[in-house]
Amino acid sequence: MRYRMLKTVLFFSSVVSVLAGLKNSINFDGTTLKFYDGQHDSATFGTAVVSCFQKGGDLVMPKYKKLNDAVAQVVTAGSAWIGGGDFFGEGNYEWNDGERHEWTNWHGDGPSDKAHENCIEIYSASGGTWNDVSCCINQGYVCQIPGTKSKPYEYSAFTVYDGYIDRRSHLQARQFCKRHKSRLALIHDDENLEALLSNLENPRKTPFWVDSEKKENSCISVSEDGVSDTDCLQSMPFICEQVAANDLSVSEEQPFVEMGMDLNINCSASGTPVPKVSWHRDGRYVPHQKHGLGSSTLVLQDIGPDDLGMYVCKAVNEVGGQLRHMGGLSFVESSTILEQGENLIDYS
Repeated sequence: MRYRMLKTVLFFSSVVSVLAGLKNSINFDGTTLKFYDGQHDSATFGTAVVSCFQKGGDLVMPKYKKLNDAVAQVVTAGSAWIGGGDFFGEGNYEWNDGERHEWTNWHGDGPSDKAHENCIEIYSASGGTWNDVSCCINQGYVCQIPGTKSKPYEYSAFTVYDGYIDRRSHLQARQFCKRHKSRLALIHDDENLEALLSNLENPRKTPFWVDSEKKENSCISVSEDGVSDTDCLQSMPFICEQVAANDLSVSEEQPFVEMGMDLNINCSASGTPVPKVSWHRDGRYVPHQKHGLGSSTLVLQDIGPDDLGMYVCKAVNEVGGQLRHMGGLSFVESSTILEQGENLIDYS
């Protein structure tokens, strides 16, 4: 009876909380494209515009093919809002910033131009084609956010172990988290500390084991009173942290190559557990790549016309019981074709 009671305490006192920011995303041209899935973040067009603004960006406006291709890659299912419509006259399509459409990617013969279908959605299953639809429906959306370095805890999911039988020394807590494909929660700064405390159901004086970037060689605990140095052998509750794939970088986003040359493009990402990184093209795994810990290098040898095009780097790990994806793009183009195009422009 006593054992069963303790198991009940453990079950109800272990809390998993996932913070905002755990969305599918792709790095593109110095910005981040984030897909807020309609299954969890359903919004009308107007709400999506406001939400992106509050996140420091804009509802994405894919004004040219490369950006549209990137948006199509990040929308993993269904359709999503993009930032445009014919708000000020039927058939007069503009982007949210007032620019007219010079390049379009309508599905079929173009927009239906039915009354009250004034906003634009992008389809994931048809190469990123567009459709006009009522602005009042609820679905996902894609924000384009300037390239500021994200803070690690924005991608984190915390698990609090505060049951009676959960208590461990600092080293034991670290080892427990590692066995569960996570790490002892890491405090980076005061803002991070506030985010962590907000995940405690009832913040109180009881301290929890964590780690700190500022005090690497100390045993640190946290409570509503802040961060404290603590006897490493003391038996206490603790907090584990998993971190979705983040800080992804691609060594060359738009290499211009000559036929017959070789090219290596590295993609790497951070996360806990370490994400699996791989290169894909047209939805298929590219066989010519070398994998490392949290990285993969695309290897193109004796490049020919068939090697040109868009390559997608994907970083995937499991956080809070869900797969989390982040991606990057590399558009491999021919410098010969580019020079010919420039010459045509020069002589026109």
